[in-house]
Amino acid sequence: MTRVLPIEREQLEEVGRFLHANLNPRISASDWTRSLTFRWATDPPNHGMRLLDGDRLVGVFCAIYSDQWIDGKLERVCNPHSWCVLEDFRSSSISLVLPLLKQPGYHFTMFTPNPKVAQIFQGLKFRNLDDRLLVFPNLPRLLPRGASQFVVGHDGPIETKLSGEDARAYAEHRSIPWLRFAAFGDGTQSCLVVYKRARWKRMPCARILHVSNPALFETRGGLVRHHLLVREGMPVSRIEARFLLSAPRFSYRLQRTQPKLVLSKSLRDGAVSDLYSELTALDV
Repeated sequence: MTRVLPIEREQLEEVGRFLHANLNPRISASDWTRSLTFRWATDPPNHGMRLLDGDRLVGVFCAIYSDQWIDGKLERVCNPHSWCVLEDFRSSSISLVLPLLKQPGYHFTMFTPNPKVAQIFQGLKFRNLDDRLLVFPNLPRLLPRGASQFVVGHDGPIETKLSGEDARAYAEHRSIPWLRFAAFGDGTQSCLVVYKRARWKRMPCARILHVSNPALFETRGGLVRHHLLVREGMPVSRIEARFLLSAPRFSYRLQRTQPKLVLSKSLRDGAVSDLYSELTALDV
């Protein structure tokens, strides 16, 4: 007889070992465990759900919780991910899903489901986020001397250039080794950019996961594009179009093939952040 229980903190190491053995062995058990320990919400109710056969762990559906200021309002977001059930118990898989989705007061995001899982969750009223991708060159530019414009890279004093939610986001993510950061601004406002090193058509590429100030990126984004080229050695960047107000100059348009889903009555696509999810908590 199987039963479903919340994943509590004391079970995280066991969950990490289970996911390493049964879902993705390229991610170490310790990295799986660590991905569920980030304190991005004040009072997370659980770390997901676990399926037990007696006392044996036979399935998990993990969840990352976050409190996010979106359009001037504090929103609670649940990011379910890594749904893994041993083959003999697949008929009980859905029993892990409903307890998570029935939790009141949350928006729900899923960023890495396979196509079959995506179909299941679209049947549960999830919608697919805007799938437009932009790839654009990081162009050199003359940086003004002694002017109020600035750009600070990953190894610089980024925290001195940020305030409010940008400072909080940087503090909450700066310890994650596969993330890179840059801040730029014009003296009156600033923008935090979070990205990963990747490759596009064999070229080093900045895979941008977060732009905190799309309006400033539109007018002053050349600062960070220059930095990514000259300081980071990345000739191109890739970003989801929903994070920007318009396509940067010389952008190449693509379509995302990985389903990315959201269940929310109020959040617009551009407000759904990748920052508080498995996309940053794991090196994927």
